[in-house]
Amino acid sequence: MNFDELDKLAFKYMGKKKSHKEREIGAAYYHGKRVANGVIELRKKLFDDDSMDDILRCAGMFHDIGKGIEPHSHTGAVLVRDLLKDEMTEIELEYVCKLISTHCDRQPQTSEHSWDEKLLQDADLLDHYGSQGIWMSISYYAYTTQQEMNQVPEFYMGEWQKQISEHRKLLNFDLSKKIFDDKVSFEKKIADRMGIEMNGVYFI
Repeated sequence: MNFDELDKLAFKYMGKKKSHKEREIGAAYYHGKRVANGVIELRKKLFDDDSMDDILRCAGMFHDIGKGIEPHSHTGAVLVRDLLKDEMTEIELEYVCKLISTHCDRQPQTSEHSWDEKLLQDADLLDHYGSQGIWMSISYYAYTTQQEMNQVPEFYMGEWQKQISEHRKLLNFDLSKKIFDDKVSFEKKIADRMGIEMNGVYFI
C-alpha cells in the first residue's frame, strides 16, 4: 500500500469535513491518523505477527470516514470499498472493510471478533482519553455553551466518572486497560487543576 497516497485520500475526504457541530474541522482525519499509529503500537506490544500491519494502519486511517451518517461503521465500510478499490488488492480491501465495519462492535467478553478487530476497537477508544480527552471536552463546551471553562470541571466530577467506568469495560486487552488508566489519571489531574484555577486560585 502507498500510504502517502492513502493519506492524501484521507485528507481529501475527511481533512476539511465537520461531521459534528461540537468538533473541529478535520477531527475524523486527525483522529484516524492517531488511531493508525496507536493500533500498530498495540500490535507490536501484544502480538509478534506483523502480517496485518498495513491492513490495520489503513483501517485506522479511514475507520471514521462515515462519521455523521449512522451507523457510521457500516457507512464507512461501504464508502471505503469504492474509494480504495484501486489502492490495494481485493483481499486487502475486504480485510480493511471488515475492520472498519466492526470497529464499534465491542464485545470483549466474547470471541466474536478476531485479534486484529479487537486491536482497532481498543486503539479507537483509547484515543478519546488523555490529552485528546481534555481537548475534546474543552472543544465541546466551547462550541455548545460558550461559558468559558466553568462547565468542564463539572463534567469531570459527574458524567465523566460514569463514562470512564463504562468505556473501560469495553476494552479487549489488559494492556489497553493499563494505557486507559494512565490516560484517565492524567486527564483527571488536568481537570482538577482547571477546577481550582477557574476561580482565580493558584495551584500549589
